[in-house]
Amino acid sequence: MTFFDFITSPLMGVYFLCAVFGGTIMILQLIMMIFGLGSFDGGDFGDGGDLGGGGDVGGDVADGGHSHSVDVFKVLSIRTIVAGITFFGLGGLAGLTGGTSKFISVLLAITSGLITIYAVYYLYLSVANLKSDGSISEKTLVGSFGNVYIKIPEAKSGIGKVLVNQQERTMEYEAVTAGSELKAGTPIVVVGIVSPTTVEVKPS
Repeated sequence: MTFFDFITSPLMGVYFLCAVFGGTIMILQLIMMIFGLGSFDGGDFGDGGDLGGGGDVGGDVADGGHSHSVDVFKVLSIRTIVAGITFFGLGGLAGLTGGTSKFISVLLAITSGLITIYAVYYLYLSVANLKSDGSISEKTLVGSFGNVYIKIPEAKSGIGKVLVNQQERTMEYEAVTAGSELKAGTPIVVVGIVSPTTVEVKPS
C-alpha cells in the first residue's frame, strides 16, 4: 500500500478513527481510575451503567449461586466496548498496512475487537478478584468498607453497585442508599442487608 492509498482509503480512515477514539477513551478511563475519579462505567448505558440492564462486567460472579456461564450482555460494558473499538481499529490498520486485502483486514479487525472484549472482561474479573459464595453474611459484611462502582440513586430510588472489602477479598454487590446520590468512587460503609445480593450503604 502506497502513502497515497493510506491517506485516501475510506476503510483506513475508519480503522484510524476507531483506534484513536477508543485509545483516547481508554487512557482517560485509566487516568480517572488512578486518581480515584471513577470511570466511564459510571455513566448510564441503561439502568446500572451497562448494556445488560444491570448485568455489567463481573455481574455474574455476585448473583448468588446462579450459573457462571458468560452472558454476552454481561460481557458488554463501556470498558469492554471501548477496548474492542480500539483493537478493531488497530487490527484493521495492521491488516491493511501489512498488505492484506480489504476483506481480510475487516475479518482481522472484527476478530481483534471480539478477542479484546472478552480478554478485558476476564482480566477485569481477575484483577478485581470478584468472588462470591452465593450468600451474604451479615456478621462479616455489615460495617465493611468499600467504594461505589456504579452510582447509587438517592433515597432508595434505584440500585447501583459497590465494591466491598470483605475477608481479604474484593466483593461486588448491588446497593441502595437512604441518603443522597452516591457517585462512582465514593467511599462507603455497609449498614444493612436488603436481599441475598443487595446491601444498603452510606458514605463512610
